Amino acid sequence: MKRHFITAALALLVLGSCNNKFLEKYPEDKLSDATFWTTEQDLKLYCNDIYPDYIVGFGYGFGDATVSPYGYTQAAVVYGDVITDNAAPSSYSLVAANEYIGYLTGASGSGGWNFDNIRTLNLFLENFRRAAIPTATQNIYGGEILFFKAWDYFKKVRLFGDVPWLTKTLNIDSPELYGPRTPRKEVMDSVMACIDTAIAWLPSKTEADYQTDRISKETALFLKMRIGLYEGTYRKYHKDLNLDGTSFLQACKDACEQLMGDGYSLYSTGKPKEDYFNLFAQYTYKGNPEIILSKEYDATLELGVAFSRYFAQNLRHRFGVTRNLMDAYLCTDGKPISSSSVFLGRDSIQEELQFRDPRLSQTVANFGTYDLATGVMGADNAPRPNIPGLSGNACPTGYRLAKWFLNDPEDWNRVTNGMQAAPIFRYAEVLLDYAEVSYELGQATQAVIDGTINKLRDRVGMPHLDISSIAADPVLDGNYAKYCGYTPAPLLREIRRERRVEMAFENTRWDDLMRWKAGRFLEIPVEGMKFVQSQFPTVKVNSDIYLSTDGFILPYYKTLPGGRTFDETKQYLFPIPIEDLVLNKALTQNPGWKSN
Repeated sequence: MKRHFITAALALLVLGSCNNKFLEKYPEDKLSDATFWTTEQDLKLYCNDIYPDYIVGFGYGFGDATVSPYGYTQAAVVYGDVITDNAAPSSYSLVAANEYIGYLTGASGSGGWNFDNIRTLNLFLENFRRAAIPTATQNIYGGEILFFKAWDYFKKVRLFGDVPWLTKTLNIDSPELYGPRTPRKEVMDSVMACIDTAIAWLPSKTEADYQTDRISKETALFLKMRIGLYEGTYRKYHKDLNLDGTSFLQACKDACEQLMGDGYSLYSTGKPKEDYFNLFAQYTYKGNPEIILSKEYDATLELGVAFSRYFAQNLRHRFGVTRNLMDAYLCTDGKPISSSSVFLGRDSIQEELQFRDPRLSQTVANFGTYDLATGVMGADNAPRPNIPGLSGNACPTGYRLAKWFLNDPEDWNRVTNGMQAAPIFRYAEVLLDYAEVSYELGQATQAVIDGTINKLRDRVGMPHLDISSIAADPVLDGNYAKYCGYTPAPLLREIRRERRVEMAFENTRWDDLMRWKAGRFLEIPVEGMKFVQSQFPTVKVNSDIYLSTDGFILPYYKTLPGGRTFDETKQYLFPIPIEDLVLNKALTQNPGWKSN
């Protein structure tokens, strides 16, 4: 993303502070370090310039910038799942297939190994106390910056493990530029200290002068919750780290409990067959009781994104939902498809979607019709699966994503000024995290499940999870045993299932697989829907599409005949760019990746 004017100019001033000629060339009536850090407006403008780097939503303009090193586009909140077992893009993901090599050719600072934003954040932290305003006001903006610093480093640790922890701005001759990585334990302790200070300094959303479009205490609590659950479970299941994650799990639970007492609730209008779908097709989330943080666009300022247009046309990644995700949804009797008496089978997509968790038909498009005159399309009224062999942009599995679809041709026609809002943090995740962390701490009682998982099920009219009577799922248990080397207890299995279903295509699945040490789930064969020739009379088998012996579409039959692979010796972390290893001899490459 482009560097913004205010932060870039100040950074250049600091870098050039020892160069009188540079300063002489900088106009005195423009921004300068000597005069900038004086008012609240200065601090607010600086923070405003940073927000777009972190609160990305669906992106900006055409929304087609690539997020490195993952390889998906800017609307990561939607498209992040294309590198997981939830989705299959027509051009298979190099990351998911263990073919990522960008670090071998990328320049220094590529592939996520970039500390430009950390420098920008540290510059603020070195100077914000200079403003002639009350300390409490300084703290509000300092809290925002600490929130972003914690978020930034949390992402870096998820990518690389050990990373340099930087507490000040550096110059070209600073020794820290050529130092080793800081151990993960020390970095994550520092991340938690940052977010705790942010929580202490930031205003609550309930305070009279709180501005609804800014980071709040509750937003920081949500991030603390997410950090705690990730790090705590990562340490538990990655025993080779030899790190205790209990304190992080407890931090997650404490943050959940605070958020659960802050007045949030699940969005519901009492329509179990519509509410989940409608939650993700909004122009604004102001007043929505479920949304803790969102990205909204402004038509009057022509600040929008072409998300709804290209999502409707299925252009971005041209992906489809996998049969593996389809099979995860329970039936309306609360049982998995392997043991439910109401499951009709997979002989057609119409049968497959009947008597299932209502979130399935609100996530995956049914075989419906499309009215070109009115543009009518939705979760239960979508065009037929546009599989390969038909004209237009093909959905490689036949399972087209309906979640996130905004049925408004007017917004599609705005192109880069599209106004669909993007939820970033929502309360449903708080309930899911609380259920999981309670289990991991040995505290998952029926009361906990009733206050979390069963509230989510109530919204869509699904039977409650009764911890004394959990249906067996030999298929899912078998996958855990085969691909992960362990089988979770039935209650944990169902908590994880609920998370996958509720959070599908909200960019949480990759992190879940990594922290559970379940990366080899990517090796489960990628299949699509059962092909019914009478529904697609012009599509040619073994030419347009290829089928399994059971008649399911195989999107990678030609392009990835061996299937996706996951190398557990290396793929839980990403590699550092080779050029950075050359520039800094103190850096070492992550295990399993080439060092030169």
